[in-house]
Amino acid sequence: MWNITGIPCLWAALAWQDHAVIVFYVLIMLGIGWYVSQKSSNDEEYFLAGRRMPWFAVGVSIIASILSSITYVADPGEVWRSGETYLMGKMLAIPFEMLFVWVFVIPFFMRFRYTSAYEYLEDRFSPAARKLGTIMFLFGVLTWMGVVVLVLAKAMSDVTEVRLEVVILTVGVVATIYTMLGGVRAVIWTDVIQVGLMLGGAIYVLAFIAWDTNSGLGDWHRSVSQIGSKMPVYSFDPQVRATMVTVGLSMFCWHVCTHVGNQMTVQRYFCTSDVKSARRSFLTGSILGVVINVMLLIVGMALFHYYQSHALPPEIPAELHDWASLPSHERDPAIGKKADELFPRFVVTALPPGIAGAILAAMLAAAMSTIDSGTNSVATVLVAGFYRRHDRDPTAPQTGSALPANHVALARWLTIIVGVITTGAAFGISAVTGHVNIVEMMPRTFNCIPGPMGGMFLAGMFIPRASSRSVIPATLLGLAVSLWLAYSKEFFALFEIQYSFSFTWVMFGSLGVTLFFAWAFSQFESASSAARPGFTWATRSVKPEDRIS
Repeated sequence: MWNITGIPCLWAALAWQDHAVIVFYVLIMLGIGWYVSQKSSNDEEYFLAGRRMPWFAVGVSIIASILSSITYVADPGEVWRSGETYLMGKMLAIPFEMLFVWVFVIPFFMRFRYTSAYEYLEDRFSPAARKLGTIMFLFGVLTWMGVVVLVLAKAMSDVTEVRLEVVILTVGVVATIYTMLGGVRAVIWTDVIQVGLMLGGAIYVLAFIAWDTNSGLGDWHRSVSQIGSKMPVYSFDPQVRATMVTVGLSMFCWHVCTHVGNQMTVQRYFCTSDVKSARRSFLTGSILGVVINVMLLIVGMALFHYYQSHALPPEIPAELHDWASLPSHERDPAIGKKADELFPRFVVTALPPGIAGAILAAMLAAAMSTIDSGTNSVATVLVAGFYRRHDRDPTAPQTGSALPANHVALARWLTIIVGVITTGAAFGISAVTGHVNIVEMMPRTFNCIPGPMGGMFLAGMFIPRASSRSVIPATLLGLAVSLWLAYSKEFFALFEIQYSFSFTWVMFGSLGVTLFFAWAFSQFESASSAARPGFTWATRSVKPEDRIS
């Protein structure tokens, strides 16, 4: 849409109050980046915030980068497909993943003063293992950021009549600039504000619907009970889209692998001072994650109830009203995919001016929280891997990178380059995932990576005889299985067979294959190939001075 001056009207569906709120939010993010840049004068400050960040802020930042705009936009729409059972599947995994990370992961890795998580792979296995882990991370995180930008850009473009390219540039440029300026400290503090926006937006939507429809949680639950095909507890048929058990298994594997092998998460813990602070950060992020996931489920239930008595937006097929009550085999996927648009369309069409802008800013925030984390983590991994690696003390590899050198200028340029790459990645991702909904898009893109990548770290921790000769081929096999499961429909179609595995099997299958073959191959290793003391869980109590090879 164009205005009378011939200049594009970028946010045509919004009032001036909404414009003002979005611009104010953008300026605040840039201001924080500029302010904290004064404290980012060396590597330790730029990459790790001097390892002195408050545990509460770190915990909030962790959940901000994990949730992203995908969860914020997709989870309310997922209610149309499976009611509240999808969240119940997620919740099944939480006690187990929290116990595992609390007991095993955090105390193990906080013993090492690493900058990059992949330094562990070199110290435990070999430089080749580190390179493989780094390459997988780079591919996974760039794809992740591309999906996040794509999801947010499509949603915002559809409901505000703004060109897709403009939304992508807004998210990519703003997040890249403040991350480039302030490093990880800017990332963490902007994430805290962004989580506040996400929570505030969800709370306002719930209050608005409750007031407008004179209803409450009980009414919303009764409305959602009309959904005809909810998620089963379990099924032995791997073609079933999702069950509570497979969702729980998938989420458990994803969270564990993210906490051991994803630099975006691990780097946050390295920003704290000790194990106690890291555990507090983890607990904060976990509790906040449950709160946000539950709130988004309730938002989806409230929206479902709201549209029982209100007309759907004109861009949403009227058939969606009856679609949820149909059994799964009678549902048209093209209509069901439109449920992903309901939350942002509700914001624009139903909420008063200014409030709509604030919640759209929250959606921008959800995307930026992932972009800032990803770009900073990529810059950290590249600098630590190709420049700071040679500054490590060769007689004490367990201490990580204690660098006298200053690579902040280089890291800032790398941040800009990564931001540019990310904004371009969304278009290619759209081409290979356009026929699936947001929840199903994730394992077909970046979630192909965490299983095999996390398997490398877990094999290092718990399989003492595993060496680089065992873990590298096992990881490649796990990656092959991950891709095969994710694209099984296309694979079987080559043989004119209509068959596909559920997207919920990608994480569990790839992690299981990686660990199994790492163990199996290690059985052919000699006893002398066992890891140096201190780099496995069984030898974690060995003192640093006794680890030197």
